[in-house]
Amino acid sequence: SAVGRGRYDAELDALRRAVLAEQLHAQAVEVVTRKRKGRLRVQKEDLPVEHLRKIMKDHGDMTHKKFRRDKRVYLGALKYIPHAVFKLLENMPFPWEQAREVKALYHVTGAITFVNEIPRVIEPLFIAQWGTMWIMMRREKRDRKHFKRLRFPPFDDEEPPLDYGDNVLDVEPLEAIQMELDEEEDEAVVEWFYEH
Repeated sequence: SAVGRGRYDAELDALRRAVLAEQLHAQAVEVVTRKRKGRLRVQKEDLPVEHLRKIMKDHGDMTHKKFRRDKRVYLGALKYIPHAVFKLLENMPFPWEQAREVKALYHVTGAITFVNEIPRVIEPLFIAQWGTMWIMMRREKRDRKHFKRLRFPPFDDEEPPLDYGDNVLDVEPLEAIQMELDEEEDEAVVEWFYEH
């Protein structure tokens, strides 16, 4: 009958559309997967430190008109600040290190920068290093050579932040606090005890 045939055609048409939609969806998923895989494999070059310093310096005053378009990016970056501070604290140099160079990951707009390293330590070695620090700090406290009282707050509320390149970059970091190890007594650890 004509009614039965019309219903059959409608069902066949719906089935064809469902198959076509499924094929299109599969193609779209394949394209996205390929894109993701391609993006994951991209190896970015390490840029010189001066490159990042220039970005930071250029974005020092965010009230300038040229940054008006990027305000959404900066507001979006605010939620990642706790993680950025965590990564910074996690990779701070220890007292037995004079300075530590780390890799940084930054947004092209200068909105946020992360330290892009995970510190890996051997727990017994780490405990031993802090043990030597405790002994050295007790000696320092006893002799009282380098202790200075800090003035708080260190900066006034209206004072602009110091520029790293102008004020801190040329200052030599303080000497690392390291216990003098005996060549014979500490022979097993003397070469690598304070290595990063």
